[in-house]
Amino acid sequence: MRRPISIYLGVLLILLRTVTTIVTAVNIAFDWKKVDIALDVGTGADAAEISSIVFVVLMVFFGVAVVIDLVVARLIFTGSNRARFVAMILATILVLGSAADFFADGTSFTLENGGLLGLSLDILVLVALSDSDARDFTTSNSNGRRDARRSRRLLRRSSRAA
Repeated sequence: MRRPISIYLGVLLILLRTVTTIVTAVNIAFDWKKVDIALDVGTGADAAEISSIVFVVLMVFFGVAVVIDLVVARLIFTGSNRARFVAMILATILVLGSAADFFADGTSFTLENGGLLGLSLDILVLVALSDSDARDFTTSNSNGRRDARRSRRLLRRSSRAA
């Protein structure tokens, strides 16, 4: 089966989301010294240490998110139905998180803070990957791989029996 356009668009949108994650991480890294952490931890050295720990944890989180997005995009492109589900679940979680953030404290989504771009990419990923052509493509590939595994097992069993 030929790869449908919705798979190409879904992968492209996931890659664009990955780029926005990288840009966000770079912006945070450049502006980190301007962040003022006001904790009652004792001395200024303790606050600096906590600040550096938070920075490292945040950058590791962004790195893991980028790697997950890249792996999921690659697997979707090759026809993995599970990866399509993972991408749709992640996009749903991000959209629901944005909605909860909006309703909790009225956060505005603008192009300046990147919220509008990220939210729109997540919604478009959901639309592209929930297309029936994308579902049929990944389902047929998954079934084909399952059938190939079964035939390999049968060949191994018959060779052992002989």
